Amino acid sequence: MANKNTSQLWMVPFADLMSVLTILFLALFVFSYSKDSTYQKAMAELQKELGNEDARKKLTETEMAEKVQEKLKEEIKLGHLGMEVTLEKVKLTFAAPVLFDSGSIKLKPQALNMLKKVSEGLQTLDNPVIVEGHTDNKRIIGGRFKTNRELSAARAFSVIEFFMKQGLPPQRFTAYGCGEFRPIAPNDTEENRSRNRRIEITVMRQRQET
Repeated sequence: MANKNTSQLWMVPFADLMSVLTILFLALFVFSYSKDSTYQKAMAELQKELGNEDARKKLTETEMAEKVQEKLKEEIKLGHLGMEVTLEKVKLTFAAPVLFDSGSIKLKPQALNMLKKVSEGLQTLDNPVIVEGHTDNKRIIGGRFKTNRELSAARAFSVIEFFMKQGLPPQRFTAYGCGEFRPIAPNDTEENRSRNRRIEITVMRQRQET
């Protein structure tokens, strides 16, 4: 009859294995919230090899974001554009003065070039896209629009109209005019007010059946 202590020796390597697996899964959990597209791409590649169709779509989305980021790297460097890539969305934030003159809804020539690069990336996907217009809290005096919300909504529609002219289907887009009600900075300095004047283009990353 085997010694009781000897018969339980298998528990030592088993416990070590469980510890390693726990650490691994904790690491994967932490990294799953990472905004680093390189990690997301590597995980999608792994799932793709395992036959995960959703992973294939995630990989395509991440590659699109990387291409747009590369095409607009100068604008990002100059602070005209911000980019955020997560597991749920790809969000581009344009400074409104880069796209529009004050009080105007007509896209500037330089805006057309920037948005064309974005539209080329969107052509590779069929994901829904949300376009939001944002302003500071300064009241509009005179002009075509009575409120900041009306101005921000009209600017969002101008961006969507441009994408439609590039051949993208209108049913993919949703426009929101947020006006001054969703600031990203206090409206207490001109610099902060400038940050609040922006256009956000969000590509929703979701399962195809959703």
